[in-house]
Amino acid sequence: MDRYNDIKAKILEYSDKDEDIKAIVAIGSSVRKEIKADEFSDLDLFIVASDTERWITGDYPGLLGNISISFVEPTLGGGKERRCIYDEDRDVDMIIMTPEQFETAIKEGVAGWVMNRGYDVLYDSMGFTELLKTYIKPGGSEPYIDEAEFLNVVNDFCFHNIWACKKLKRGELWSAKICVDSYLKNHLLRMLELYRYKTAGVDVWHSGRFIEKWAGEDILDELKRCFAHYEKEDVMRALIATYHLFEKVTRGLADAEGFAYPEKACRCAKAYLKI
Repeated sequence: MDRYNDIKAKILEYSDKDEDIKAIVAIGSSVRKEIKADEFSDLDLFIVASDTERWITGDYPGLLGNISISFVEPTLGGGKERRCIYDEDRDVDMIIMTPEQFETAIKEGVAGWVMNRGYDVLYDSMGFTELLKTYIKPGGSEPYIDEAEFLNVVNDFCFHNIWACKKLKRGELWSAKICVDSYLKNHLLRMLELYRYKTAGVDVWHSGRFIEKWAGEDILDELKRCFAHYEKEDVMRALIATYHLFEKVTRGLADAEGFAYPEKACRCAKAYLKI
């Protein structure tokens, strides 16, 4: 049973009555064919409306049910996303866009990465259905990086290893840990995605989704050592483990792509970390 049926029924009821609502499109786990929705899944929707403020800050989400939690954050294509918990745990994420924003997001490919695994047009009064068929192609993630950007990312990573180590030496534990377990991990994740996609041809999803399924056992084993407790020596240990894994996958990626590797940056970082 779809536990979001009543919410979808209400939103379609209002769509039929309100000319301001132009389209409702479901995306995410509720419509994808692989790794399907389970009891923890949310409902992801594109809400296309002329008056977006009624959805972003106004009353419309409250008309769909009993909201326990609600907040707004930026999202793709310059739009806003209203995220709500209905009742105790029914999570509904609404990407709110004007018709112009939605059309641009489709044509420029911005919407592709959240729609290429599946979408379901629940309501459409402006002909977006045909536009989606033309521009949204089914498929998985296809991460890409050129050599110039690759070299920049590796240099950035090496620089921030030294930066984090300096913070630890100064006693700025919070800053060091955020760098190690957030900033550097974002670089590591991107390189992991590229490495697994380019060397093994696996579908790497996005933002670390289902990394346990695509990273490979050897990488998952090393990742266990890459995160730290809030303690100086442990942050340093995690920093070194993160560096070693990053260097391993970036060298493998460089070999697969025929990229140069920034050896001088690598030597500089390792010398400062004493590894």
